[in-house]
Amino acid sequence: MAAVISLKGINQAISNLNYQNEKTLKYGLVHAISRLYEDESSVESIQGIDTEELVKVLWDTGDDPAIIKNKRKNLSSIKSSVNADLKKLYREGKNPEGISIGQNNIFVMADEAKDNLLKGLSVAESVTLEKIAESLSVIKEVLSSPEALADAQSSDGPTMLEELRSTIQGLSEKLGLKGKEDGLLAQASEDGQGLEGVEDDADLADEAEVVEELVTEEAEPEEVEEIEEVDDVEVVEELEGAEAEEDLEEVEVVVGTGQGDPTLGHLEDDYSEDTGQEEDNIQQDRLLAEEFHSYLGDTDRFYNQYLLIPGGVYIVGSKEPKKDEQPQHTVHLKPFYIGRFPVANALFEIFIDKTGYRTTAEKLGYSTVYYGRFRDTVDEKTGLVRSTCHAAIGCKTIHGACWYQPEGPGSTIHNKRNHPVVHVSVEDAMAFAAWTGKRLPTENEWEAAARDANGHALPWGNNWKSGSCNIEESAIADTTPVDKYTEFASDLGIIDAIGNVLEWTMDTCEPPSHVKNSSTYHIVKGGSWISGNDIQLSSRFKWNAESPSNILGFRSMAI
Repeated sequence: MAAVISLKGINQAISNLNYQNEKTLKYGLVHAISRLYEDESSVESIQGIDTEELVKVLWDTGDDPAIIKNKRKNLSSIKSSVNADLKKLYREGKNPEGISIGQNNIFVMADEAKDNLLKGLSVAESVTLEKIAESLSVIKEVLSSPEALADAQSSDGPTMLEELRSTIQGLSEKLGLKGKEDGLLAQASEDGQGLEGVEDDADLADEAEVVEELVTEEAEPEEVEEIEEVDDVEVVEELEGAEAEEDLEEVEVVVGTGQGDPTLGHLEDDYSEDTGQEEDNIQQDRLLAEEFHSYLGDTDRFYNQYLLIPGGVYIVGSKEPKKDEQPQHTVHLKPFYIGRFPVANALFEIFIDKTGYRTTAEKLGYSTVYYGRFRDTVDEKTGLVRSTCHAAIGCKTIHGACWYQPEGPGSTIHNKRNHPVVHVSVEDAMAFAAWTGKRLPTENEWEAAARDANGHALPWGNNWKSGSCNIEESAIADTTPVDKYTEFASDLGIIDAIGNVLEWTMDTCEPPSHVKNSSTYHIVKGGSWISGNDIQLSSRFKWNAESPSNILGFRSMAI
């Protein structure tokens, strides 16, 4: 029967992964496997690669069983990261055969590619024998695999098997083999050794273990068990000192002054002190902003609004400063434009698609994921609300968590195009802003825009209003659309400045007192969905510039 994948497809996928640093574990894993594929016959002849042998190759562990056992989880994490990259390439058309690293550590066709192949066959008006043979190979492989047999015992298993049965029946009718489809299913099940043996397969369970933390030799991120208040935000800097697993070539971003935006008009001449060079920078940034705006559809353009903040004197800081807060004082600012909303997933996705930029979390292979104490979820079938409660807010370092997988592998930003992008480092935020002709706001600019000329403690005034923003008491325990709380905008029109996600600023600061290394820290503002109702616009927190998380985003500005 025809092979599902080919050596050409494998080599194409590996080439497009663009892993160039030979010292990284992802490079080592991919090339340790690919070295065994010497010719086309290897695709069918190689049935599996021993996990312990791969561990020995990647970490030079020798035969110490304790070290090998400990590194098995690391291998599973690295494999998941590589597969996430391969999945992205498949969706971009750069991995046409849907190559993935399978359960037995060999190259296989990913489930998504298999699904698409079978769906394409079922709707095709004309089908070639070659296509049918390829599809039958997929079906037999699926029904013979331990993963598929395990899935067959799940709630969706019978339905999936019935869909496969229908597909086989249709193929059999086309080939004049009607009535023989049950034999194929029986043969596939026989090849898979039956359903009964799956539950007792300890090795399979160990290999399929869901990895929630990435343990590296360079740094072992600490899991935070409890964070009672967002004021304690510095205790979650478990990524400090960790180095990226890869050092890939990135898109070159030319950072401009962030001045100007042709979609917003011009500032008053009274404030113009530009030199000839600054005028050139302004024009360049306007062209960048205009080009970015042209990529957006009508819906996405709604989230790309920038508001004029008049020049003048603004109140910043707190009358009663808490930890890390500034004492109240006034600042004089020139007029500037700032995003009405935090940058949404839809806008950030366009930046990624056009530039090929890889975020810090993607290069690290992990990021920090927070979990709230309270969460209400609605059952889509019954409409019933289910409430869950944990003893405390917590966070974990999740391998594979990044901007398009905000809670780790298996999660997506589907139906979250209008949510704020998360898992972005300050470098990522600056790269996006520069590419669109903008920059990040300073702390004073951010706070002045949110507090307006009246110096309100909150966007809507000085008194707390329940249901005014996405914080812990909302029991959402996740991000919400950036325009969900438009009725609680500031007088200047700034929306979502309190709750939902913390926001990066340009301002650097001294690391928290407990930090012993020389990592760069930036001020972040605005609170997030884990904040209490004591959060104010004057609140400020110190955050490691290279530590993305799912409670941290940004908004851009232009002068």
